Amino acid sequence: MNSDFKELQNTWESSKNNLDLSATNFDGLYAKIKKKEKENYFFYYGTITILLTTLIVISLFFYYVAPVKEVLSKVGAGLMIFGLVFRILIEVISIYKAKQINNLDTTLKTTENTENFHQFRKIIHKVIAPIIIGLYTIGFYMITPEFSAHMESWNIILIDVSYVVIAIILFIVIRKGVKKEMQKLADIIKLKKEITEEN
Repeated sequence: MNSDFKELQNTWESSKNNLDLSATNFDGLYAKIKKKEKENYFFYYGTITILLTTLIVISLFFYYVAPVKEVLSKVGAGLMIFGLVFRILIEVISIYKAKQINNLDTTLKTTENTENFHQFRKIIHKVIAPIIIGLYTIGFYMITPEFSAHMESWNIILIDVSYVVIAIILFIVIRKGVKKEMQKLADIIKLKKEITEEN
């Protein structure tokens, strides 16, 4: 009888330790997920801030400094401004979608939602963003003919070359940020799958 009680006590202690270990592991995984999600939110808000600042500067430039008059230039300026507005809207939608992934729901469901969000961001970075950048660049060069009527050729060449150089630098910096974001999303999916497997 005494040995049965001892065995039962050992089983209980073992189960209790396993439960404590599982809860600790869950808390650790959950903390990692929250940290990575927070870092991605910082990336989204940072992107919005940069795009919004650019939009304000360009809008003020076209309104006060160099109001374009020719139809071609107006279309070009419109493409640049519309591209920035659309990109800001996409980031706002991304934040909304990210916040819709509720961690209090079943982990299996949130893993599926995170995978869908990962695909959504992949489409943005691989399809939508390049189209917006392309339209923005076309818009920029559509303004050049009107500017060339009021500026010397060397100034126009300098502006056009500077645009290409700045675009390359921004591409490298943005690509680095995008890779980090996508890696964090992949890590979040992996961590959520680990929680699901443990449960």
